[in-house]
Amino acid sequence: MNSISWIKQTILLLALLPILYNCSGPMSYIHPTADLTYIKAVAIVPLKNLTQERAAEGKVMNVVAAEMLRRGVFDVVEFGEVDKVMREEGIKETEGVISKSVAERAGKRLNIQAFIVGAVEEYSMSQAGSGSYPEVAASLKLIDANSYKILWESTHSVKGATIQDQLFGIGKKSRSDLCRKLVEEMFDTLFGGR
Repeated sequence: MNSISWIKQTILLLALLPILYNCSGPMSYIHPTADLTYIKAVAIVPLKNLTQERAAEGKVMNVVAAEMLRRGVFDVVEFGEVDKVMREEGIKETEGVISKSVAERAGKRLNIQAFIVGAVEEYSMSQAGSGSYPEVAASLKLIDANSYKILWESTHSVKGATIQDQLFGIGKKSRSDLCRKLVEEMFDTLFGGR
């Protein structure tokens, strides 16, 4: 094999690696009979933080709320009001879940039709050779406030550097940028690419 042929093959491989490396999207479920047209407003239950990053749940919650409002699909109840009602209903801020009876009562009090619950699974900087790159992962569910039926669920993770980026140290993204990408791709599975 001559050196020019080897260089061409190497360039081709490096060009294809990002495509092969980043080809997976969110894993999602939509209830087969889900009709979301009745949902006018949702409350985001404080997400569970499964990471070592302090306050990662708040960062992701802000992005979730902003993305929902940006799409104009549902109104989002202000976080402080949701926290107040959850505390009064006996839900601890760090639980990231809600029971059926609490969902019914809190849903009526907040005048909502559904809740977003979930967890931040990764919000970190990972080492790759001599460099580092961000990783963000989360899982979210849209739960009907009355029936407690899971209408939608999505789990996703994204990395801030492709193999090409890691090899050449270029194109790194911040955790904030990744979080926006993660949430947008998750909601694309529910609402399409709006």
